Amino acid sequence: MTDQVLKGTLIQDKLYESNKYYPIYGSSELGKDDPFNPAIALNKHNANKKAFLLGAGGSTDLINAVELASQYDKLKGKKLTFIISPQWFTNHGLTNQNFDARMSQTQINQMFQQKNMSTELKRRYAQRLLQFPHVHNKEYLKSYAKNPKETKDSYISGFKENQLIKIEAIKSLFAMDKSPLEHVKPATKPDASWDEMKQKAVEIGKADTTSNKFGIRDQYWKLIQESKRKVRRDYEFNVNSPEFQDLELLVKTMRAAGADVQYVSIPSNGVWYDHIGIDKERRQAVYKKIHSTVVDNGGKIYDMTDKDYEKYVISDAVHIGWKGWVYMDEQIAKHMKGEPQPEVDKPKN
Repeated sequence: MTDQVLKGTLIQDKLYESNKYYPIYGSSELGKDDPFNPAIALNKHNANKKAFLLGAGGSTDLINAVELASQYDKLKGKKLTFIISPQWFTNHGLTNQNFDARMSQTQINQMFQQKNMSTELKRRYAQRLLQFPHVHNKEYLKSYAKNPKETKDSYISGFKENQLIKIEAIKSLFAMDKSPLEHVKPATKPDASWDEMKQKAVEIGKADTTSNKFGIRDQYWKLIQESKRKVRRDYEFNVNSPEFQDLELLVKTMRAAGADVQYVSIPSNGVWYDHIGIDKERRQAVYKKIHSTVVDNGGKIYDMTDKDYEKYVISDAVHIGWKGWVYMDEQIAKHMKGEPQPEVDKPKN
């Protein structure tokens, strides 16, 4: 999940040209050293494809939407999972800082080159991108947002595109085959059942959370204690967050492309959020809106937010871990194989 993978096009071009991989998009949870992370557990258990993780801290809906839209013409019928984190839905949505760090010029450029993507969808992306002060080539985006048919040239020049692709090619050698989580060992045998994996996950979660009553990993709890500051997360769980519009754009893009996306809505640590003053009612309002935004725009969703208070589902305040991963791994494996998924809510249209 290096920058050349997340912000590039070469590796992801190969990813969607191959049938060997199953892409899983998300944010910082994908890089956690957890033995039940899908890169570990799924590649050892019940999987007929290799899980390929794409995401890092700051990779929220718009970042992922552009990344996926740059592959629009290859997405028809492709199966993937997209993990939605509730902490994305803040007062401000995607920050300028995260936009600058995570948005990719080559992916924006390739998105506008997608032949099967509608002009109207591209125009919506142009309008949204213009809301960020440091976005590259505002003139192109303004032209496309106003009159797409009269927009000439491309988002970046052919010369610059070649330069960026050459740099990416050098940096991304062997990136398809090497996992940043190779050092993490599986916690169960390859033939373990899902119930056995959940039981083991509970054992590990219990052993890792002996220092506090919130079910927070000891290592993270120590950092909270050392900071000695009052934890303030008042800007999170905003039912009117701009992030909802970005999620809607992503779901509509994937529906139009014909991708077979399984969205997963993960919970927060309910006990901890109650403690810091963000109550269940406020959280539930955001959870419900995430669910309806996906389903109402043609997506299917595995909603884990009823596990808000379940032990060992979340490993700190917001990152999924242990038993939470096993729940998700099971649904990903079913989706991969085309097995029935009664736990997944389908679109109503």
